[in-house]
Amino acid sequence: MQRPPNLKTERLLLVALLPEDIEALIARDSGRFAALTGFRFPPDHPDIGDLTWHLRAIRADDRNVPWRMRVVIERLSNTVVGSINLKGPPDGAGDVEIGWGLIVDARGKGYATEASMAVIRWALQQPGVSSVSATIPDDNYPSQRLAKRLGLTRTNETRRDLPLWILDGK
Repeated sequence: MQRPPNLKTERLLLVALLPEDIEALIARDSGRFAALTGFRFPPDHPDIGDLTWHLRAIRADDRNVPWRMRVVIERLSNTVVGSINLKGPPDGAGDVEIGWGLIVDARGKGYATEASMAVIRWALQQPGVSSVSATIPDDNYPSQRLAKRLGLTRTNETRRDLPLWILDGK
C-alpha cells in the first residue's frame, strides 16, 4: 500500500498513516512508528484514543487511507505534534467529517488552524465533496473557536449526540 502525498504548510507536514503506522501507535511503540514513518512521536504523548476503527476502515478498503488519519508533523523538529483526522470518504450528501487534536505543548501556536485548513482545502478539491463537518461538545470551547476560524457554523443538528458544525464548500 502506498502512502498518499503529504500535505505541506508553512510550518507543518501532514502525513497520512498506513495500517502498520496505526498498529505501532496502538501498541504505543514510538520506535517502530519512527522507523516506519521517519518521524519522532513524543514518548510522553497523551492517550491517543481508540484508533482501531480507523485501522478497520483502512483494512476493509485501502482507498480510505487519505480519508483517515494524518499526523501533524512540526517540520522544524520533525516531531508529531497532533493529528487531523477525517472520518472517512464523503457520505452520500458529499459531507466529510473532520476532527483534530494536538499535544499540550503544541497548543496555542496556530498549528490546529494551519493543519485543519490544509486538510479542508484538500478535501474540498476531491470529487464528490461539497461540505466539511465536525462534531464538537458544548464544553469544548477551544475546538468551537477553531471551528469558527475555519468557517464552520454550528447547526441545530446533532451527530452521535454531539452538536454538528458545517462548512459549506460550495
